[in-house]
Amino acid sequence: MLRFIASCFATLTLAVAPVALHAQENERPASDRYTVAGAFGGLSGPDRLNGAGAPDWRQGWAGSVDGTYWLGRNVGLRAGSTLAQDRARSATLSGATFNKLTYDADVVLRVPRPAGEGTVIPYVVAGAGGITIHHIGSGDSWSKPAGNAGAGVEYRFTRWGLRAEARDYVYQFDRYGYHQTQNQVAWQGGLTLSF
Repeated sequence: MLRFIASCFATLTLAVAPVALHAQENERPASDRYTVAGAFGGLSGPDRLNGAGAPDWRQGWAGSVDGTYWLGRNVGLRAGSTLAQDRARSATLSGATFNKLTYDADVVLRVPRPAGEGTVIPYVVAGAGGITIHHIGSGDSWSKPAGNAGAGVEYRFTRWGLRAEARDYVYQFDRYGYHQTQNQVAWQGGLTLSF
């Protein structure tokens, strides 16, 4: 009886093993279900607010954190936030410094590549959310809807990675006598951790 059970087990193992190996090859690895990231870099000056007398915007800095849930090997849902700061010079906004906090939900599409060690993975990202703008020193803050789109590349060392990304944030600036849609690009580099 024991020989019969052992024989059945051995036959079942030989029959199931190739199917299990094939299934594992087609699924994403367990270490690539979630990715968290932190980055720091620069912020372009936004578009001029109006033609005549428009502020001369200075480049600023930007730092971000985000988390991505991978629905599959190449499609993910990301939630993140970016804190940025820049300065404007004009008659009405001379030396004014602004903190800009964005919060958004995005879709990430990456080029089909294996997610193993030493892999370079290009991707695109786009989404929507909001931006809160705070005029430092004035106590004036306001929030607006904002959209974004960008592209990046990640270099993976197993679970850890390096990422470079540029994203264009689009929002409406409608204070201090101005009213115009702004395009402002944040370019950042940072670290990722996938698990």
